[in-house]
Amino acid sequence: MVVHNEIQNKYLNLINLKLYLRKNYILAKTDKNSEKHIQELEEKIIDLSFKLKGKTNDIKLTEETTAKILGKLTHNLKNPIGVIFSFSEMMLEDLEYYSKEKLEKHIQIIKNSASFSLALLDTISKYSRIQSSNFTLKTQRLNYTELVSDILTEFKLKASEKNIDVAIKLPEKDLFLMLNKDEISQALNAVLNNALRYSNENSTVTVTVSEQKNGIETTISDQGIGISETDLAHIFEEFYVVNTYSEDKQKCVGLGLAIAKKIAELHKGEISAKSTLEKGSSFKIMLPAIKI
Repeated sequence: MVVHNEIQNKYLNLINLKLYLRKNYILAKTDKNSEKHIQELEEKIIDLSFKLKGKTNDIKLTEETTAKILGKLTHNLKNPIGVIFSFSEMMLEDLEYYSKEKLEKHIQIIKNSASFSLALLDTISKYSRIQSSNFTLKTQRLNYTELVSDILTEFKLKASEKNIDVAIKLPEKDLFLMLNKDEISQALNAVLNNALRYSNENSTVTVTVSEQKNGIETTISDQGIGISETDLAHIFEEFYVVNTYSEDKQKCVGLGLAIAKKIAELHKGEISAKSTLEKGSSFKIMLPAIKI
């Protein structure tokens, strides 16, 4: 991964610098009039030793994260790719005996498996991108009230398919924030989709945007299955899944909330959650106000 290579390069640079300083330290020791220079070199070597230890830990953590991502990716792709292969092979062998209805059914299964695989690859790509030490968030002054309203227009259509009502409480005035439109939209959609995924039919998802002392607070509440206290402490961790499948059998891989949390943090904001089993969950996204 790119992050891994960056850390390794910095690590090698630090090693070379440390060796260079040690060489100068040895040379300085032979000069009786170089006590001050020796002290400076000793301090630099000690500082570099701490930095090298930090980079070593960074490399270890990056390797562990990379291995975890690849392991989860392999695990989650194995089944849909297997389905695609099996049904394709079956269709090729028995194509002449297929009825139109059976053919459509099996092609739809292949399409669904392919769609899940592509969506998973896209999510992994987005997660890796925002985790990169090279990633820079580009923001601009945006009308947050308008942005949320546009997102909810589309969300209401998806919610209606599940007979879920969406209650919206937006401020009458326009609220402006420094945002990256694509990234913050992804974070909001991740929380909204999570609420929809685990909501019961004929329930309500409530979205409230309010102006607070330190910024703008967006609350997304549902009347779904809820989250236990034990699970609640881990829901923002990557690949942590409370329920593998939602009520409509849509598989969850546990990256949506982790991505939302990272995006909120990149905007100098935060995200939190509270929940009660069988009663629902409530997520709050706090984004800092523009300093005038």
